Amino acid sequence: MHYHIEFDIAAIILTIFITYFIFYKKGLVRRANRVFLVLIGLVFVSEISDIFSSLSNNDPDSAQRWSQDIWNYIYLVAHNALAYSFTVYLFFLLDLVKKKKKELYLLTIPFIGDLFLLLINPFTGLTFYYDAQGYYKHGPLFSVMYGIAFFYMVFSIIFVIRHRKYLEQSKVKSLLAFLFISFVPVVVQMFFQEYLLTLFFETVGLLGILFSIENKEDTISPVTGMLNRFVLETALDAAMNGGGNTLILIKIANLNYYNKTIGYENMNAILGRISVWLEKQYPLYSCYDCGRGHFAILCGDVDREETETSRKKVFARFQESWSKDNLSLTFPVQFGVVRLPDDVRTVENLQMLIDEPFDGKESANLDAAETIADYERRVLVEQLIDKALKKKNFVVWYQPIWDAHTGKVHSAEALCRLQDEEYGLIPPDEFIPIAEQSGTILDIGRMVFEEVCRFYQEERLKKLGLDYIEVNLSVVQCMSSNLKEIFEEILKKYALDAGCINLEVTESATASNQKTMVETIDYLKQLGFSFSLDDYGTGYSNISYMYEMPFSIIKIDKSILWKAMDPSKGEGKKEAQIYLENTIRMLKEMGYSVLVEGVETLEQKMLLEKLECDYFQGYYFSKPVEKQVFRDYVRVVNA
Repeated sequence: MHYHIEFDIAAIILTIFITYFIFYKKGLVRRANRVFLVLIGLVFVSEISDIFSSLSNNDPDSAQRWSQDIWNYIYLVAHNALAYSFTVYLFFLLDLVKKKKKELYLLTIPFIGDLFLLLINPFTGLTFYYDAQGYYKHGPLFSVMYGIAFFYMVFSIIFVIRHRKYLEQSKVKSLLAFLFISFVPVVVQMFFQEYLLTLFFETVGLLGILFSIENKEDTISPVTGMLNRFVLETALDAAMNGGGNTLILIKIANLNYYNKTIGYENMNAILGRISVWLEKQYPLYSCYDCGRGHFAILCGDVDREETETSRKKVFARFQESWSKDNLSLTFPVQFGVVRLPDDVRTVENLQMLIDEPFDGKESANLDAAETIADYERRVLVEQLIDKALKKKNFVVWYQPIWDAHTGKVHSAEALCRLQDEEYGLIPPDEFIPIAEQSGTILDIGRMVFEEVCRFYQEERLKKLGLDYIEVNLSVVQCMSSNLKEIFEEILKKYALDAGCINLEVTESATASNQKTMVETIDYLKQLGFSFSLDDYGTGYSNISYMYEMPFSIIKIDKSILWKAMDPSKGEGKKEAQIYLENTIRMLKEMGYSVLVEGVETLEQKMLLEKLECDYFQGYYFSKPVEKQVFRDYVRVVNA
């Protein structure tokens, strides 16, 4: 029989290209990448040995028998190892090695059977032999080797289909295509042994895997060179289903701040140094760059002593600086340990733990249970907000604002409340930020504005001495392009003048959205609204923007008053009293009316009267109350 080696030569060319591409373009980051390289190495050895053994078998007279033996044995060992190695590659690719160790060990037995047949073949000739003329012939048990290869192929097909949820559909198809491409030429070559097709088609299949599954751009973070978030998500599915795994989370605080401070290029270089250090600390595990300065390490079932040692090492390293050229920075870091699946019930919660930002100023531990509880509470409140909007469970309460000059109720602040029949009262400082994040604050804001307009007109509050009602204007509302039209439409509906509504803007809103805020307030000013600046003194003060906005009242935050005179102790810091006094004097000299929030005692009221404050708001006068109670209160006080 004359063997044709042309296909083997073509296969060698493809294998050299694949090897070059792996080292030049991809690198060997994942353990699955390294097993894939082993596959390539086995294919290359099989191709070389197949060529030399075929040449020897074609012309045994010109070859030494020992040389002919060596090449035949090398080919059969390497080629049979290829089928087994591909099965191992699937376990690494799906990150199932640790969970299915016993299954993987059992799969080694057929390959050991192959090696045993080849080991005894010099004495038995059952696998292959040479005829009287020295030509290579298959022995009676050679078909067993075909059967073992067939077994590995069938097992791989079943394994891929069974665990297809851990891979993208396109990658599942690529693996099945490789198995099909490898299987068909084996069958053909069983009948046409002289055509060496198998290795060529197997190499073509590996080339397909290289570009569809072993794609660096799909798996590697371009910033740090670590495995990326997509690969982690695939591994987490397997980890959650298999159990007995540990996920270590390491998060850098305020990455955006550092990006803006030292520039993206410098920060990316430092992130690269951090990733190198992490991979050295966890050489036996997979490390992932989850983006935004968040890193994850997926481990097996490690004990608490090991994770505690790891935590101490991380905190110790991050107390030291990370350098890039002349830059040297230290970062607060958060360290968390999540037991899978014991500490989390859903993949969604796990993703949230990974993404939840760390804004601490000092290194801290991540409490998975507390973080998940907070997240689930946020989800619940979101659902209650949607439910309240549909069932109209939102109500508006009113807190009187006292005029220091007249001794009467001058106005009131409208405060939204969410009352759920099952969960009770949801405080505004909880549901308002969530509503702003979800965008439902626009619907809530419209509802509150309309309810205030209706209440003011129907109860004829003007005649009761109320100049206006204050309505809070959220940051998100200020970004709405049709806010002016909405307010104008509601004012017309209730035949109400815009001067009866004072729009209250928080100081933080003016700091974070200055340009948008100026434009929005300018539009609303044209309609006749007046404006108050709320929470003054909480850390966002920017006097220049106060000049540009038509605020008539500045509301000093209660924290400033309470530092000057604590409501429970009746005492305060002298420095805080000086600050309060000078702040009120400065604002009044600038032409603003001054309102102080959080007035709860007579002593506080007397102090503010001494400082010539214009308006008071707080529990000393009244808590926020329902509209009927507020109406009756005003009738009595302003009579």
